[in-house]
Amino acid sequence: MPVMPPTFRSPQRQARSEQNREADQRRGSARARGYDSKWDKAAKGHLNHDPLCRYCDLAGEVVAATLVDHLYPHKGDRWLFWVKELWVSSCDDCHNGFKQRLERMGRMALDDLASRLGLRTLGEIERSKTDRA
Repeated sequence: MPVMPPTFRSPQRQARSEQNREADQRRGSARARGYDSKWDKAAKGHLNHDPLCRYCDLAGEVVAATLVDHLYPHKGDRWLFWVKELWVSSCDDCHNGFKQRLERMGRMALDDLASRLGLRTLGEIERSKTDRA
């Protein structure tokens, strides 16, 4: 019976998967990054109020949201983590595809997305925060 030849894996691909594994270890668990019971309760409330994926809505599709996305990556910034105005109901596909591509494109792409969603940009929120202080 014929045997399938071994799969070729380039050294570059192996190195990339090792880099991803190391990055995951550095970033810590979800609970360590702030996704605790307080977040679970707040996210559930957000989804109850806004149950459809806002990103799919931009494409004219109606899809149930499964998670709450931070429009701008908070990267451990507790203030930004809790800016509810920048929480967006999302489905897994949009969060893991469309949104990730925009994040790699940079801040201007996320500012444009905020405008398309009818939200204030992070810069506008930060300016209003300093104006009040």
